[in-house]
Amino acid sequence: MSSTRRITPPLYQELRERLARELAEGIYPVGSRFPSEQELCERHKLGRHTVREALRGLQEAGMLSRHAGSGTVVTAIKPPEAYSYRIDSVENLTEYARQTMLHKQQEGIVVLRDKLAQTLGAPTGSRWLRIAGLRQAQSQDLPIAWTEIYVAEPYISIRESISDIDRAIYQRLSEQFDLQVSEVERHITAVAMPGDLAEALRCEADSPALMERRRYWSPENELFEISLSFHPGNRFSQTIRLKRES
Repeated sequence: MSSTRRITPPLYQELRERLARELAEGIYPVGSRFPSEQELCERHKLGRHTVREALRGLQEAGMLSRHAGSGTVVTAIKPPEAYSYRIDSVENLTEYARQTMLHKQQEGIVVLRDKLAQTLGAPTGSRWLRIAGLRQAQSQDLPIAWTEIYVAEPYISIRESISDIDRAIYQRLSEQFDLQVSEVERHITAVAMPGDLAEALRCEADSPALMERRRYWSPENELFEISLSFHPGNRFSQTIRLKRES
């Protein structure tokens, strides 16, 4: 005689699913304070470790933001969708800019010091126009990245025609200065989310993130634009398809 044994999920998983349902029902609106560990322990008659594991799962899903001393805040009522895009040619780069909007929050002229120059792969002491802000996908509530765009000194006057950025900067440079892109280098590194960007991106400081650097060259081998983007790890993915040349 055989019998089927029912496997009971761990208590923290049951609690996480229950709290996720409450978030989806709008019991705790985005931006509101979420119950503390102690409150949840008392309400559900569970231990602190169980509650902490349930909250950690919701935090990793991008639904809660937890900061020591300021409590837990609701950041989404459902897990955010990861933004995904595909690049297989220089021309296809425009798709990313077309599908997203860069909301400019900072702008100014910077002179690259040693550390930043090394990060960008540009000469120390060179002058660039820096434009920075949150990049948002049209269909998502949470920002997908903090992006910094650096434009080389000969083309700094482009700042006069830029507000919110709904298409690629290099396209504007091409129109205004007759610049063409002959080569693009993309470099992606796993990093811990910088603390000064975490709050704007509504994620945890030091949480897993991807830093993407792009460098653009003209046919004359002039490096004229660099971008640096910080993506929360659970909001970004990319597909690269390679084709063998005949």
